[in-house]
This record gives sequence, C-alpha cells and structure tokens, in this order.
Amino acid sequence: MARWIPLIVGLPLIGISTYIQGSWTHRWTQGTDKELVRLAERYQSIPTVIGTEWVGQDIPFSKQELAEAGAHAHISRAYRNKKTGDQIIIYMICGYARDVAVHTPEYCYVGAGYEVESRPDNFTFVTGGGDSDDATAECWTSTFLKERTDGAIHQRILWAWNNGGNWHAPDSPRLEFPGNSVLNKVYLITNIRGGTDELTEKHPSVQFGKLFLPIVRETLYPPAPTDSTP
Repeated sequence: MARWIPLIVGLPLIGISTYIQGSWTHRWTQGTDKELVRLAERYQSIPTVIGTEWVGQDIPFSKQELAEAGAHAHISRAYRNKKTGDQIIIYMICGYARDVAVHTPEYCYVGAGYEVESRPDNFTFVTGGGDSDDATAECWTSTFLKERTDGAIHQRILWAWNNGGNWHAPDSPRLEFPGNSVLNKVYLITNIRGGTDELTEKHPSVQFGKLFLPIVRETLYPPAPTDSTP
C-alpha cells in the first residue's frame, strides 16, 4: 500500500496544476473567446468628447508594445479641457487577464527609463453615477520622473482594472482575475506642473475620471435589452 501513496497524492496535484496552467494559457477555449471579440469591437465606440469640455485626440501607439501587452483592442488618446487647458492622456487595453493583469507602470515605466518617485498608493473616488458603493473607482497611483537633456518628464498615473463591475485595484491582479477571463486596464496620465503633485478630489485626473470611467463602463458593458413583450 505504501508504494501507492506517492501516486495517490501526486495525481490530484498534477490535475490541479494542469487545470491552472491550462486556464492561464487559454488552452481550454482555444483562443476563440466571443466575449473578448465583442468587447474589442465596442472600444471603437468610446467617445472622443466627454461631457461638454473634454475633447480627445488619438495618439499613435507602438504595435509591438500593444502585442507585448496582449492588447486585443486599445485606445491611446489625449483629452484636453477646453475651459482649463488641462490634459489627460488615456491608455486603455482589453485582453486576457493573464496578460492585462501584469505590466503595471511601476515596472514598465522603470524599463523605459523612468524613476518611481513614491511607492504606489491606493486612491478611491466617487464617479458620476452617484454615492452608492457601485459608483466608485479604486485606483493605484504614483508619480514618475524621467530626466532628459531637453527637460524632465514628470507624470502622475492612476491605473485600475475592470471586468464588467467596478473599476478597482487589487493587491494581486493575477490572483484576482482568472487568466483566461476578459479584462480591461486603464491608465489616466497627467503631466505634473511644478515640483509636486497632490492627489485630491479636485485633481484633473479625478475630475476627468468621474466622467470618463462610467461612460467607458456603459459603452463596454451595455445593459441587456429588456423583453417588453406583454
């Protein structure tokens, strides 16, 4: 009997590890996830005008970097406020969680030569949907600095994920979202004027996010049509 113990213990472990690996590599669905196809198509409907003052202009983005990020659709766009002159750069992608849950700014920006000025912190704000728990956006945020001969680039970034519910920022996205599920990731980027940047409810990124994030959610996940048949 003793010689069978390793086999009895090992087979379940092999089965569990195979299932996890297959889920992360999308083996079980053969890469034909219809939900992701529908979601990618809806990215084209994210408006370039937000509210009455924010007007967006698309920014070219490297196809190689999008491929490395696992993006099946994306928007890379600068929104400028006609009244205040504030500008928010949006970078957002959708894809399988095994790709989208990783490559966060504190790693990618460092690889691009930026310095992380502070440890990422959590910031939550109420969006335009009201005061309920369902109308909040939870983000990670930090500031980044890159010194160049023609002047420094100093930016604040807020980033979060969405899979149809709230925008939120878990401690471990790869553990939070199954690898073969469909996931969105958004960056809200602002250039910092002067030496410091305090994140409050009045910050341009927050003011824009209150309008933009609910619109994105409604665009990507429209409510199911109701059956009006008597």
